[in-house]
Amino acid sequence: MIKHLWQTHRLAVIAFAVALSALVYFGGKTITSAIYWMDPAHQEQPLAGWMTPRYVAQSYKLPREFLIEALFLDPDAPPRRISLDTIAQQNGVSLADLQTRVDAAAAEHQADRAAHGADGHEQDETE
Repeated sequence: MIKHLWQTHRLAVIAFAVALSALVYFGGKTITSAIYWMDPAHQEQPLAGWMTPRYVAQSYKLPREFLIEALFLDPDAPPRRISLDTIAQQNGVSLADLQTRVDAAAAEHQADRAAHGADGHEQDETE
């Protein structure tokens, strides 16, 4: 059967193999990422110099707009891979100072979520 398909529909078999390979690759990445971030050891980790802003955003579940000010990022610049050590050196602060700023941003985000509810709408006190 496979020999017949290969002889008569070679392009379709190749396309199917490529699609199946992509499914396995991206599905595997999605599953491993989900498992990694669901581990409590990776949630709200203390900052380390090797971390990137994206890693911090994932760990603290913070949207980009809450990290921009906390990590001295340019809001108009495209995202780039830069370590927290580099950010701290460029801005003359310590990693502990960055931790304080990230903690404040996380608290602000939590307060914003509480004020707007889980669905993003203002909470009405009469409800």
